[in-house]
Amino acid sequence: MPIQIPKMSPYGEFLGIELIDFAEGQATCAIELKDCHFNNGGRVHGGVLSSLADTAAGAAVRSVRPEGKLSATIDLSISFIRPPAGNTLVAKAEVIHAGKTLFRCEISIYSKEKLVAKTNATFMIVDPLKKL
Repeated sequence: MPIQIPKMSPYGEFLGIELIDFAEGQATCAIELKDCHFNNGGRVHGGVLSSLADTAAGAAVRSVRPEGKLSATIDLSISFIRPPAGNTLVAKAEVIHAGKTLFRCEISIYSKEKLVAKTNATFMIVDPLKKL
């Protein structure tokens, strides 16, 4: 039975991130860069790259986390390799460890098929918040 592609988070939608591939323990997300994604120096804002990585990793974790549970990022580190050259960024995330409460991911971000950032993220499995 194929895995159903989940709905993007409201924040991901706001930034313009699209989930383009979703499989067990893996996800690929992309963003088409717009003027609002750049800093004053004319380069892609680091927060855009971090958000793209976090979104892709969250989707990868979502594909393998326990039923009825949610996940929350507890650690994210990013190394910027080179400035993006194109107008589209693609993040490929893979769950490399799925424990009882902690899941670890590696994420690579590409622009024109060149690596622009490498990221590691840790997620904690949590219960859904109770509505008041």
